[in-house]
Amino acid sequence: MSASKAKSVVILTSGLSGSSVLAALLVRAGLWPGAETYRKEDYDTFENRELIALNMRLLEEAGYKGDYTREVSQQAVKDIAGLGSRIDDGLFRAMVEKCEQHRPWLWKDPRLWLTIRFWAKLLDLQECRFIHLTRGARQLWISSLLRRQMTTYRYLRSYEAEVGKLIAGFLDEARLPCLHITYEALIERPDDAIAQLNRYLGTRLSVGDLKAVYNGPLYRHPGGSWTFYARALLIYARNFSERRDLDRK
Repeated sequence: MSASKAKSVVILTSGLSGSSVLAALLVRAGLWPGAETYRKEDYDTFENRELIALNMRLLEEAGYKGDYTREVSQQAVKDIAGLGSRIDDGLFRAMVEKCEQHRPWLWKDPRLWLTIRFWAKLLDLQECRFIHLTRGARQLWISSLLRRQMTTYRYLRSYEAEVGKLIAGFLDEARLPCLHITYEALIERPDDAIAQLNRYLGTRLSVGDLKAVYNGPLYRHPGGSWTFYARALLIYARNFSERRDLDRK
């Protein structure tokens, strides 16, 4: 990938979508994830810590006190988008300029579906490529339960659909190209998925690159074992009152 022609990449997704695997793959193609990334106990998310901090600040400046991982607020999206005329955006511009010094850069943060309309006013969108990453609702649900993020399957499907509409709406309004890819396709059909990425981004990734960043077996559905399913369903059964409250929303 020629640095002079390479486009920077923004991954738009909700949480627990497998985006860290995709991000790790793109880092192998030479994209810069930031000077310091957010590492969990068992893996690197490849999320720029400065981007995370500034996104959290945007939520605070907009007065948003909800839980973006469990609810979709159209008003919060609108309020954040309008912050450019209300706050000093110097820190945000400086962040973009720093990333531009390391082009091509990579942005990934599950808050971006809330904040991307603000950032769009500071980015050179024609020099960016957008990837909308999704994951099957059942796998998202199991992952949520295993992380003690209690939700019902019906509620999660509704949440994911609303997040997807907001992402698609932003891309349509800005008339931006986008590659939609599913986590399942990346793992089950890596040859096709990586070929799509290479055509879209001008990269030279291979299945070998994916094997280097993904711990599980490829060419198989990326679902957990029956033990994982059993654990998740046990957690679900033990939290009846919380899931009942969600069903009432």
